[in-house]
Amino acid sequence: MNSFQFASPYWLILLVPLFILAILDSTFTRRNKATVLFSTTIGLDEIPASLASRFKRFLPCLVYCGAAFVVVALARPQYGIQRSRIVGDGVSIVMCVDRSGSMAAEDFELDGRPVTRLMAVKKVFRDFIEGSKDFRGRTNDLVGLIAFGGFVDSCCPLTLDHASLIELLNTIETPVPLFDSRGVMIRTQTLDEESGTAIGDALATAVDRVKDSPAKTKIVVLLSDGMQTAGELSPEEGVRIAQAYGVKVYTIGVGSSGPVPFPSYLPSGEHIMTLQELDFNPETLHMIADATGGRYFYASDLEKLKEVYEEIDALERTKFDAGSFAEYRDIYPPFATLGILFLVTNAILTTTRFRTFP
Repeated sequence: MNSFQFASPYWLILLVPLFILAILDSTFTRRNKATVLFSTTIGLDEIPASLASRFKRFLPCLVYCGAAFVVVALARPQYGIQRSRIVGDGVSIVMCVDRSGSMAAEDFELDGRPVTRLMAVKKVFRDFIEGSKDFRGRTNDLVGLIAFGGFVDSCCPLTLDHASLIELLNTIETPVPLFDSRGVMIRTQTLDEESGTAIGDALATAVDRVKDSPAKTKIVVLLSDGMQTAGELSPEEGVRIAQAYGVKVYTIGVGSSGPVPFPSYLPSGEHIMTLQELDFNPETLHMIADATGGRYFYASDLEKLKEVYEEIDALERTKFDAGSFAEYRDIYPPFATLGILFLVTNAILTTTRFRTFP
């Protein structure tokens, strides 16, 4: 349904004194016309009024109309589509994305080319939410997003606006070193802290985000390489919190153990790939999934990944009233343009062609 609204309607209050001022100005002008004494006015009434003299009567209208248009523009008129959407049924899912330093390793392949673990995680995330030729997506589910390295970031609350969710996902990156003008690495302590993996903290935060959802089924999907290297809580403590609130955790692992391609950054901002010894620890992810009643999946196995869809589809669903969704665009520029044009035109005319002298 098409609809119209003002984003800042309080500006419209200025139209009231503007209207009153226009009435008073018109009344005062009629009662206080300037006069010139003549010995006789015979024949003056026979002189036809010129076009200019007739137009001059409407000059005040330019001022008040221009001011009115400016006021309307300040109120930011908007036009768009408003629609109500009630989702039939769904579940609540919080997606936990690992952005730790080890996720920069390029030991994964997508479409035959090497990619980082984080890129693989993002691909699986998008397929899971938006769907693909193999998956139908989670259209009717409330989905939230948490990113974690050494610290946990709550990027997006539970929402049905999956397009915005994917945009936020695209902003997640692994930490990179910073160099000063001399090529010396700075903020090394912060980099070390951000490069850690706080799985326990991330799991506890995800449970906190989903536990108050009205949905009967609450799920956390954890995408990581499974190496706990930071944080206040251990994965076991995170599991106990999830168990306490009846939250199922599905884990999706990426990566491999051994020498893997890993970026080494240069002061110029470029990087070169070197082999570094990294571990991929699926045992932690297996433990989290098994203890909470979920399942563990390896991201490269799309056939296995389909099973997580089938399991979630079989879970108990809850009807969501998503309320109203609206898409508006500002249409104030024409009002502002007209208002300024009227005011400028009046200023030019009253100081040139229609200038009057006392």
